[in-house]
Amino acid sequence: MQTTYKKQSVNDEHGAMLPNILLIMLLIVIIALIYVISGDRNVRSGRTIGTTSPEYMEPAATPGQAATTNNTDADTNEDADTAEFDDGLKNPESVTKYPLNDIGEGLASVETFRIDINNDGLTDKITRSRQENGTSHFSYQYKIEINTGDGFMDITPDDFYTIEGAECSLQKIRFAFSPAFRAIKISRPWEDSWPTPTPAVRDTYSLIHDQIHHIETQDLPVVCDVSELF
Repeated sequence: MQTTYKKQSVNDEHGAMLPNILLIMLLIVIIALIYVISGDRNVRSGRTIGTTSPEYMEPAATPGQAATTNNTDADTNEDADTAEFDDGLKNPESVTKYPLNDIGEGLASVETFRIDINNDGLTDKITRSRQENGTSHFSYQYKIEINTGDGFMDITPDDFYTIEGAECSLQKIRFAFSPAFRAIKISRPWEDSWPTPTPAVRDTYSLIHDQIHHIETQDLPVVCDVSELF
């Protein structure tokens, strides 16, 4: 009788443990199913575990648009390569355009800039005129006038114009007004053909007693387009 009692106790103990084991297995299965279902939803929504969802990712560059980088030097160089030449004259007071003749020759436009270039409180005047010659070459001509209080006095130096073409420019001018008036003219001679590089020269002009004076000449490298030397 004693042996039969022990066997019955063991069987009762095993019977009590079986529901617990089944409950644990059931919980494991439920957790696994939740994980699988959650992963499937992430895949369908375009998200993967451990990565940023597409709505927070940097947009890819569109065709014809450069991707943004953190390379400041590269950005600066690209801007320098593609930027249009700036002669220092901004915000014209007036712009007048003129019709050209049948072959595209003549005065194309006149822009007037009002600037106090000698800091005397009177607004002076710089005029920029574009002259076309019916080809891919053209010229900007500058006229600088000081306001005397009774009128305007022309103080433009000789050869204050540009020589420009489709291939390159032979002469360009840039103005600066701070801290004082200054003009830089860079030019080179024509030789053999328009794009043939030649040695360039830099001429600096300053305003002294309401007159523009040439104050310095500097030899520059051989180049096709003098715009590259500013």
